[in-house]
Amino acid sequence: MFHSLMIFHIVISVLLIVLVLLQFGKGAEAGLMSGGGGDSTFSGSQQGNILGKITTILAVLFLGNSILLAKIQSTKSSSSLLDGEAPVAAPLNNDAMMPKAQETTTPAAKTEEAKK
Repeated sequence: MFHSLMIFHIVISVLLIVLVLLQFGKGAEAGLMSGGGGDSTFSGSQQGNILGKITTILAVLFLGNSILLAKIQSTKSSSSLLDGEAPVAAPLNNDAMMPKAQETTTPAAKTEEAKK
């Protein structure tokens, strides 16, 4: 199922790219589809409307398929690639690393002892 969804995702991606490239920009009267033919099947406004609707449908399918593929992949593997890696930096809390004898002899405690 995962592989068939990936193939479907690739097909949607290619169709979405082609449809976005076929659409007209603002002010582009002589577009790719209308060419120079006087009697075309679609007028400029109808063609843009149809291409826009198809692009919207493909974009929704692309988004939904992406979420579905991510959900399937996350349930497929329960561990991360970085689970076995050692931490890069030392812990920020160095108090946990100090022995008990050093914890009581802080600089403030030393000045108190010196005053006595």
